[in-house]
Amino acid sequence: MPWTAAPPTPRCPACSTPVFANEAYMAADRTPFHKTCIKCGLCRKPLSAADINEHEKQLFCRVCYESSLAPKANYAQNTKKMQVLPVRGVFKVKPKPVEDGPSPEEIKQKEIAEAAAKAWEEATAK
Repeated sequence: MPWTAAPPTPRCPACSTPVFANEAYMAADRTPFHKTCIKCGLCRKPLSAADINEHEKQLFCRVCYESSLAPKANYAQNTKKMQVLPVRGVFKVKPKPVEDGPSPEEIKQKEIAEAAAKAWEEATAK
């Protein structure tokens, strides 16, 4: 069986140097990057797996990607204003009753918070 050369080591798109398996970090399209090369292409901020956005083999943070590279939608051109009209002069939805004061649950929460604040003041005053 003849000897064949090993396949070439993949190169990091950010720095163009070989990426070995023990230092590889895979992007969404399975392109290997060095762990130290995972930075935003605009602001140079280090990226985590949740922040990576890719555009033409370049990595970007969410803020830079949305502000400069994400497609902008212009919804204002084709918007129509709609008006809700009653059916035969009567709305089908009944209005919700308006309460004048805080609910019993809100009063209980306030009492608990005040008791906790008082206990904290007593504990830190000593």
